Amino acid sequence: MGLWGVTTAATDKPKFLPDDKNAAGSTGSKEHCIAVAGGWGLAPGLAASGNDNTAAQPEILVCVKNLAEAFGSASIIGVDWTDATVADTGTFDITVTFDEAVDVTSAAWSANQTITNKAYILLSRVGQTDMVEDSTMACMYFSGSGTNQLTFRGTSQTNAAAGYLAFNGEGQGDSGIVTGINFDGTATITEEDGSSGLSIRLEAGTAAAGSFGAKLIANGSGGAVATVNGALSGSTTLVVDGVSGTLAVGQVITVQDTSTAAITDADGNTGLSTDNTLTITAVASQTSVTVSEAITVADNVVLLAMADGGEEIIVDALGFKVAGPTFDSREDITVARRTGGDASVALQLESATLDLDGFAAHDADSAKLVQESGNAASNDSDGRNEEGKTLNTDPYVVESSLDDAATFSQAGSSSGTANILKGIDVAAS
Repeated sequence: MGLWGVTTAATDKPKFLPDDKNAAGSTGSKEHCIAVAGGWGLAPGLAASGNDNTAAQPEILVCVKNLAEAFGSASIIGVDWTDATVADTGTFDITVTFDEAVDVTSAAWSANQTITNKAYILLSRVGQTDMVEDSTMACMYFSGSGTNQLTFRGTSQTNAAAGYLAFNGEGQGDSGIVTGINFDGTATITEEDGSSGLSIRLEAGTAAAGSFGAKLIANGSGGAVATVNGALSGSTTLVVDGVSGTLAVGQVITVQDTSTAAITDADGNTGLSTDNTLTITAVASQTSVTVSEAITVADNVVLLAMADGGEEIIVDALGFKVAGPTFDSREDITVARRTGGDASVALQLESATLDLDGFAAHDADSAKLVQESGNAASNDSDGRNEEGKTLNTDPYVVESSLDDAATFSQAGSSSGTANILKGIDVAAS
C-alpha cells in the first residue's frame, strides 16, 4: 500500500498524519488535509499551520498534480459539534468538513429562523418523551468560507419541555426531508477553481466520468448546426456551410459526433472537441466565423454551436452523505462517525492487566476485551495458545450511543424513536 492515494478515503490521505482530530503540532490531522491544485495540502488558519490566517496559501504536504480537479465537486467528509446542553433560546454550532477548501455566499447570520438567501442546515427539536418534532432550528452559515470547514449556527426556539436535536426529517413520523446543507435564493458554494460546489456529478466509472466522477453539464438549449467547409490547420477562421440556426458571438463550439474528437488545438490535444472551451469570438457571416483559438479540423465535420453549452447543472442542497473511496459508495450520516472519530470503539483493558496467558498489557491499544469461545475462564480453552499467543480475535464494541457515530436511535421516555445528534440535548424554558 502506498503512503498516499488520490481519493477522499482517509486511508488515501498521507499516512504520516494522525487520525486524532485533536492532534497538535506541525502536522495537523487527516481532517485538516485538503485537496488543492498541487496535491494534498494543510488547511491554513490552524494551530498546526502556524498562523490564524484562513486565507493563507495552503502548505503542500504531498505533491499530486491537479488533485483537486480530479476530485470533481467538493465532497462532505464529516460533521462535528461540541457535546453540550443547549440553553432555551441558546445557540448551537455544527461544523461540516469538506475534502477541499470552499467559498460560501450567504446572507448575514441572524438569531432567528429566517433563511432568505442563506445557506443553512435544518434541524428538528424533538420531545424527549415522544420523539416528535416540536420545532425546527435553522443552523445558518456562520463562518469558515475559504477553508474546508464551515460552521453553521442555529438558535433554539423556546419550549416548555426539554428536547433533543435531530437532522430534520428524523423525528417520529417524519420522512422525505433532505438532510444536508440547503441553499436558499442567491446563497451558493464554490470550489477553489471557481466552479459550483452544487453541480450534479456523474457516478464514477460511467462514460466520460473516469474513476472520480465527472460533473454533469448542459449540452445547450439553443444554437446552430454547421458543417466544416474546407479543412483547417492551425487557424482561427472557421468556414462552414449547411448552417441550421444562427451563428452568434459567445456560442460554444463542439463536435456533434462525440465518439470522434475531431478538433485539435495547437498542442495536439483534442479535449476542446467536447469540453465547451472553444467559442465564437466574431461573426463575419453565417458561413465564416472566428473562434477563440487556433484549431485543426478536417473537412465535412459536423459541428454544434450552442448558446449556453457547458453550464453546470446544479442542485439546491448538498445531502449529508459521506464520500466513499472513489465516489461510487456513500455512507449515511446516521451511521457515519463524527470528524476525526473511530468507526467503532472497543472495550479496552486497563494497562498492565494480565491476559489468559499471563502476559501484561503494556498500553491501552494492545489490550482489548475480546470474544472468547468455550470456557473463557480456562486457559487454552479453545486452542488459542496453539493458534498463536498474538492472535487477534473479534473485540467487544460499545453500542452506537457511546461510540463516535454522529447520531444514534433514541427511544422516547413514553413512545417513539428518532435518530438524534449524539451528545446534545436542549433545555426547557
